[in-house]
Amino acid sequence: MRLYHRSELELDPAAAIDDRWLRALCIDLLGRPPLTSERERWLGKPLGDVLDDLWGLEMTWAHWLEEQLYYFMLIDQFRPVGTSLDELPGRLQKGTLTAGEALHRIGLSTSFDLRNPGADTFVTVVMEQFCGIEVQSSRRELEIGKGAYDGRAGVFMGSRAKSQSDVVEVAAGHKDAARFLVGREYERLTRAPMAKRDRARAGKRLHREPRAYSDLVKEWMSSEAYAERVSRGALMSNRTWVRAVHVDLGAAPPSGATTEALRSALDGLGDPAPLRSTIARMLLDAEGTRAPRGPDLEDAGAWVGDVFQRLLGRAPTEEEKAAFTRVASGTGDGPTLVLYTLLSSSEYESS
Repeated sequence: MRLYHRSELELDPAAAIDDRWLRALCIDLLGRPPLTSERERWLGKPLGDVLDDLWGLEMTWAHWLEEQLYYFMLIDQFRPVGTSLDELPGRLQKGTLTAGEALHRIGLSTSFDLRNPGADTFVTVVMEQFCGIEVQSSRRELEIGKGAYDGRAGVFMGSRAKSQSDVVEVAAGHKDAARFLVGREYERLTRAPMAKRDRARAGKRLHREPRAYSDLVKEWMSSEAYAERVSRGALMSNRTWVRAVHVDLGAAPPSGATTEALRSALDGLGDPAPLRSTIARMLLDAEGTRAPRGPDLEDAGAWVGDVFQRLLGRAPTEEEKAAFTRVASGTGDGPTLVLYTLLSSSEYESS
């Protein structure tokens, strides 16, 4: 195991995860920061144990599925609701379905078909998004695939195909699909490209062992590459930020409808920062997410220290602690100002 201190990346093999590591792991695997109960359960535990726990949760697979739906642009009017895809997280968690098989099921869904109408669009998207194949340099395969889509038998990507479903099955089971999946998932989690040799090796393993996906991810998230992602932070997407600010203020994630409505509004802006600030302010004024009153704080300094750890994954500097403690204890609205300042910071947006 390789864990690094946030500021200097010093190797500390015996270190247990701190708030910064736990926050990054939960954001990347659950799509939100840790809940209070999760923080109490996992903070200070070995990384391997926390990863084992996380990959044993259905909610981890639910977030994985959401990430795949966003990758395939199955959102808004194309978002599958009340379909057979709803059962995928449970089956993935139980091990009765592999990651590759889940992607295959997505490609067969009505939503995927509606999102990519017609032979040319459908086959192009399947080749590019499942296997990473540049269609411009594979026109012959595209034409064969289009023929299969229309019911004409042919050898598409090395296998017989004569239907739209065959096109998806052949692509989803191809060795290039495994190699492409590990490459894009590695980059999604570490925020860094995977070395070509490593991608080939991991892709070959996943193609040979379809159930190896979770083990591969655990290896990536125990690596120096992921330690560097934790150290430098990673900008949260709008939907992740919406969940994060709700969890950090209200100790519970928002409903799916609230998340999608706010995400859609934020995505429609060139600069979402002003609306993010407005949302944070509204939550700070709302029942259940309000900050405590300054006079109610028994120890303003301890409260400031805990807030920094929870929201930013680090302790405040001496100067920060002194300044924010003065603000928190100065007036009744002091804690609200402290929270608003941290939630509006660029550091918070890069958890």
